[in-house]
Amino acid sequence: MHNSTPPDDAEKGRHPLERERPAPPPSPEPSAQAPKPQRPRVTLHIATVRPYVTYGIIAVNILIFLVRILSREIDLNLLLAGANHPIDILQNGELYRLFTSMFLHASIYAGVSGFALQNALHLIFNMYILYAEGTRTEQMFGHVRFALVYFLGGLAGSILSTVLNDPNTYSLGASGAVFAVLGARIIFLYKHRTLFGAGGRSEMNAVIQLVVINLVFGLFTSFASAGGLLGRVDNFAHMGGAVGGALLAWLISPFFVLRTHPDQPLHMVAQDINPLRNRYRDVTLFSIGLMAILLFARFNSG
Repeated sequence: MHNSTPPDDAEKGRHPLERERPAPPPSPEPSAQAPKPQRPRVTLHIATVRPYVTYGIIAVNILIFLVRILSREIDLNLLLAGANHPIDILQNGELYRLFTSMFLHASIYAGVSGFALQNALHLIFNMYILYAEGTRTEQMFGHVRFALVYFLGGLAGSILSTVLNDPNTYSLGASGAVFAVLGARIIFLYKHRTLFGAGGRSEMNAVIQLVVINLVFGLFTSFASAGGLLGRVDNFAHMGGAVGGALLAWLISPFFVLRTHPDQPLHMVAQDINPLRNRYRDVTLFSIGLMAILLFARFNSG
């Protein structure tokens, strides 16, 4: 049963919403409220390096591009001698092409006397992505681990391109190695999705979208003519590089755990518990796997 005081005669004639309501109890003064405890700010220290390897790779790619501009003859000779050409690689044993093709890009010369200046976008795009993602990756990975990802991942892209492309195809560009860096970046951010929080997860999603967009673009250009404005994108090199870089990063990338700074209580130190010296065997097995794929393809090409 609920007991209450009946309203007076004046109140009885009013709608319930029009009746006077009792005043709410006064709220305590702000000074009387207990302050919320604030969490102390913690400083995180992660050892990084300057991305000299990335800068060096970009400089070499630009230098080779400028040398090719000097004359059509130099341009053509470098292209024919260094591009990824399955026949020369698998049948003539010119394995160096798997490496040299990573430093060649589309020529600005077109035909006998024309120019295709838009082809410079091939170099510009690759170097921009390498600068944007490579510098941040090398800072965390260190020089040696980054170089292993770039060159071994790039070789994985070159080998897949050699094995799956038409034997008469000439393929060139740093994009296979660049995709290796992107694949490694995705794995690194995934392994540290808790440490880097929402910002790291957002960056990881952005890199994944970049990879997917480029693969879709490459699929679209596969229907274009070889001499068209878009040219042909070597998606096999992209996929091989991305998978190779991701696998290498899963094996050898740093994995940071937080430790309290020995001298400063409010400072945390990110300690790498996956040093490269413990992963030389994995790098060797990865390299042997690439060689096995190449030898198998060469045996079947005959």
